[in-house]
Formats: sequence, C-alpha cells, structure tokens
Amino acid sequence: MASPSYEVVVTPSFERDLDAAVRYYLEQSGPISAGRLMDEFDSFRRLVAALPGHGSRVGDSGLRWRRLGVFVAVYGVDDDAHVVTLLRLCYVSSDWRRRVLGEA
Repeated sequence: MASPSYEVVVTPSFERDLDAAVRYYLEQSGPISAGRLMDEFDSFRRLVAALPGHGSRVGDSGLRWRRLGVFVAVYGVDDDAHVVTLLRLCYVSSDWRRRVLGEA
C-alpha cells in the first residue's frame, strides 16, 4: 500500500526567492534556462510530496534541504499534518545555513 502524498505549501519568502531566481535566469541565460529551473522545481515539489524525509537535515533545527540546480531549497515537514512547507530558496554557495537558521 502506497503512503499518502504530503501537501506542499510555498511560503511567501520561498515564492520571492523563486521569482528572483527565475528573473535572474531570464536576464542572464534566457527563457530556456528559466524553464529548466521551473521544471526542476516541479520535480522537486513532486519528490518532497512523495518522500518528505528524503532531504538532508539542517543541523538539529528540524528543517531539511535539497539541492535544486545551483540553489538549495529549505523546507520543514509536519508528519502529523502531512504537510511540507517550502521556506527558502538560496544560492548554494551563499551562507544559506546561517541565513535560514537566523530566521528559524
């Protein structure tokens, strides 16, 4: 029997981060690269809905992360409510752990 899929909730912060990333790709690399990022995001959403615990832990914060192209998607999982909350999308070479944990 398959386990139920989790609901994926996108926070306003994650939405702003994703919008900024798409705009950057559109300006710097064009629509094909921006489209690839959105395809990767769609695949990521399906993955965390099906396997929410699959991402690596962010220290002992209870948060998880997964690579999304040149970005890191940070999310929380509420197993009781079957909800994954997408919190931030950060450039992988930034100090994203400090940024995220400073907000947590």
